[in-house]
Amino acid sequence: MNSSIFQSGARAVILLACLAVATPGGVIAQGGDGFLFKEPTITVKFESGFGFQKASSDIYDFLKTEHTIGERDFDSPYVGGEFGIRLSNQIDIAIGLGYQGSSTDSEFRDWVDTDDLPITQVTELHQIPVTASLKFYPFGRGRSLGRFAWVPQAISPFIGAGVGVITYDLRQYGDFVDYQTYEIFFDELDSQDDAFLARASAGLSISLSSQFLFEIEGRYGWSDGDLNGDFIGFDQIDLDGLQLIGGVAVRF
Repeated sequence: MNSSIFQSGARAVILLACLAVATPGGVIAQGGDGFLFKEPTITVKFESGFGFQKASSDIYDFLKTEHTIGERDFDSPYVGGEFGIRLSNQIDIAIGLGYQGSSTDSEFRDWVDTDDLPITQVTELHQIPVTASLKFYPFGRGRSLGRFAWVPQAISPFIGAGVGVITYDLRQYGDFVDYQTYEIFFDELDSQDDAFLARASAGLSISLSSQFLFEIEGRYGWSDGDLNGDFIGFDQIDLDGLQLIGGVAVRF
């Protein structure tokens, strides 16, 4: 199931990228409603969606083996924002900030307490990506009419690539088993660090009016972070993941 979701997600991002470079000019040349008195230079977007974690490193294998945690329990909603600066009619530089976090109630698979009750805990993974990206609109985003009016295109496909830093926090708290004494005790286990993030994306920008637009976007990020604190001894945590995003933006 894990690999099939990511294969499907990769195909979706590739499809959007192909659309961004192959959409017929007749479709995107239609103007959006209204016009602006000048070509916009700034775009501010508020976005939300869902993230699918690849979750392939040994820390995930350990957590899923010891606890009742499933393949998709690290997937979670995403919220964020983006500030774009227009370099040309085809290129933006975009600064993004987001948050994605999962929280899963679980219990030990092979252990119960002295009353045959489950030994429970909560497992959380929080991620905060900060990115700088270049977004390329192969057909532009609008056209100027003389010196005093700019008309947006109805649909503007784009592709993008960027880098950044992702702050992660892997936390597990609740009851645990001491494998030497078989005693049950409460504890909070934690590892947090920053890691390098690379990202590729593709999407569509749809004009709602001269100033407002809606964007749909598929993103894939690559990142591995060092585990520390209570999780020292494991390999790096895999933070790779696919995000499917929708957002409303305003341009100035």
